[in-house]
Amino acid sequence: MKKLFTSLMIMISVITLIGFAGDKGIHTAKIQGYKALKVFVQIKDEQIVTSDFMEYQTEHFTIKYRPEDENIIRETANMFEKSYEAIAKEYNYSVEEKTVVIIYKDQNEFWSYQSSIQGQAVMGLYNMGTIHVLSPNAYQDQKENPMEFFKNNGPVLHEYVHKVVDELTGGNIELWITEGLALYEEYNIDNTEWAAGYEYERYFDSQEMREGFMYADEVQSYRQSFDMVKYLIDSYGMEKMQLLFAELKSGSGTDQAFLKIYGVSADEFIDSQIYAK
Repeated sequence: MKKLFTSLMIMISVITLIGFAGDKGIHTAKIQGYKALKVFVQIKDEQIVTSDFMEYQTEHFTIKYRPEDENIIRETANMFEKSYEAIAKEYNYSVEEKTVVIIYKDQNEFWSYQSSIQGQAVMGLYNMGTIHVLSPNAYQDQKENPMEFFKNNGPVLHEYVHKVVDELTGGNIELWITEGLALYEEYNIDNTEWAAGYEYERYFDSQEMREGFMYADEVQSYRQSFDMVKYLIDSYGMEKMQLLFAELKSGSGTDQAFLKIYGVSADEFIDSQIYAK
């Protein structure tokens, strides 16, 4: 009840902000609304994961899993803790509240609990504060050891980056940026590069990347987001990226935040990358 009351108060504050503020106030209101929505989704996740799931606690994670995955839980938990340590150092980030992780025993169970990805071969999903992953044991058909396959191809670091970026920006982050950051950290920390050697026929423009990311060709859109984020970090450093996070969390729109931190709007940056190729 306390969580529900808090959410209600946040939603009231959102309405107040919309009534009294300009563009930045509207973005701030959206952030507060997003926070309220996260509370409701997290409560829903807690209700969905019933006594059928077991629980494994680490310093920074609460991991829900099926009894069938008892043999992989320690090693999987260690992967999450290593991701925490790496990203904490990279982003100067720390948090007292534990992140909830739900491990699904197979793809069908994943789909049954997360209907938004129904029919998609998804290894992991970050949604409103909770990380969802497919069990390493689901990869028994791979040539290599299932756990090794999970370590080399799995979603642990990728989804944890999404969680941290979400927290640092208050959810005020466009998909191309957060996906680019997750892929960049896989490259930076795990030495894994998405679509290495990919050859573009043409580059997606700012409208395609910002408004149509979910519908564009996945290989190219993710690769282009990686290239652009890598360019920003290589050229201006992680410190500038952290300033961008702070500006977005303060309620600035993406173009406004880019203009303040990088001197160009997001549209101008994306299109300048296209023409520079």
